[in-house]
Amino acid sequence: MSKATSRFAFVSSDTADARAALESLSSHYGQTSVEEAEIVVALGGDGFLLQTLRDTMSTGKKVYGMNRGTIGFLMNEY
Repeated sequence: MSKATSRFAFVSSDTADARAALESLSSHYGQTSVEEAEIVVALGGDGFLLQTLRDTMSTGKKVYGMNRGTIGFLMNEY
């Protein structure tokens, strides 16, 4: 998938692990804005996923959470 046709918006918490995952995934899959994305990928912990869901609730975007936090009960494995 080329970066110009990315359907993903990767967003991350401020932790080093989440930022590194953001850099890796966006360089591999490309990055688009949350407004233009079909899928928003939240990289962080449960709190960050809940914040992302709240922020995108009115858009109808699909949100996929990947655990780069400490607990991750609500997250998928990275």
